[in-house]
Amino acid sequence: MRSRTPVTLFPFLSVLVSTMGVLSFLAVTFLMLIRQEQVPQQPTKPVEVQWVGAPEHVRPLLVECREDGVVFHARLDGVSHFFPLSALEDEVKIVKNLEGQGVEGLGATPDSYRFWLFMKNAIQRDERLVDSLTGEFNDLELFNLSGEGRRNITQKYPILLIYPKGIKSYQMASYLVETTTRLSVGLEPMLEGWSLPYRKQAS
Repeated sequence: MRSRTPVTLFPFLSVLVSTMGVLSFLAVTFLMLIRQEQVPQQPTKPVEVQWVGAPEHVRPLLVECREDGVVFHARLDGVSHFFPLSALEDEVKIVKNLEGQGVEGLGATPDSYRFWLFMKNAIQRDERLVDSLTGEFNDLELFNLSGEGRRNITQKYPILLIYPKGIKSYQMASYLVETTTRLSVGLEPMLEGWSLPYRKQAS
């Protein structure tokens, strides 16, 4: 009588189950990709922004904090200006350096008014801050303090519009305006897909 060699199916079944698992994973992945491609993009929604609760003499001017940088709509000439993230990072380093010089020159706890005067003079003299976001905030504040600004019934102040992916831009813009000016600043959260009805923009 011939003896039979026992055969186990375990290795074969193990390979089969593994192959089925990989195929299932690929099928689900392809299905998700196809569904994402078929989902229509949400249309851009224009929105109007108001500073609710602001004093009657305040005119809000808008500053968008986006993922790739800041769009400054508060220019006095009515033209928007874009500041990329890399430029803002360099600008923050410059202002922090000036801030350190002010603290060193005025003492560890400088008087807020004297420190403000120091920053005003430093910004005016520093050529690195020409055409910068700090310069825009500075010009806006000086306009409010000038004879022309004071003759106006309203004063102009920025609202920082914060998009979900623009937190880093907001943090830098907030630091710049709070360190170099005494402007009152409003904050407004924005949703992706919202846009402002502005068309004129300088790069």
